[in-house]
Amino acid sequence: MTFFDGYSYKQKNYALALLAVLLLAASYKRAFSVTIETLRNKQELTRKMEESASALDNIRVTQIQISALNKLLGKENVTIEKVQQGFLNFFNRNSKNLVVYQVEEVLKFQHPDFSINTHRIILKGNFLNTLQFLYVLEKEFDLAKLINVSFEYKKYNIEEKEQLYTIILLQNYER
Repeated sequence: MTFFDGYSYKQKNYALALLAVLLLAASYKRAFSVTIETLRNKQELTRKMEESASALDNIRVTQIQISALNKLLGKENVTIEKVQQGFLNFFNRNSKNLVVYQVEEVLKFQHPDFSINTHRIILKGNFLNTLQFLYVLEKEFDLAKLINVSFEYKKYNIEEKEQLYTIILLQNYER
């Protein structure tokens, strides 16, 4: 071992420290980094398994939230024709001594994510029957939501006498 005799202890210690750093870096690259990555993957898989165990509950909660929003806003992705036909069928079943005087063209507001359809319908009939129908409409009609009601007592035609007209606005949303 005369090879190392020419170096001082200080130089030998520097060489030993450099060799230790190189061995530490090589062992980190070969063994420790793989072990650390495996532990990270194990933790991620454990977390995903926990999430998947509660996935059915999350789906149920989301469905409940969607149905609550549908109740509040009206069903989603219902066409204009379905809403109008559904309203007329609902009107036919639930109205007494009322007449649909006019169904106007649908106003459509287009947003990049959805569109809002506003239906303007004019009813003709007495006040109490109209109130009863509006109550049932607001509680049970789920294709669109009642957003505005206004009453007018006037003549629409010269030949008619003054009567009560109710203007209702219904809105529904489409994607």
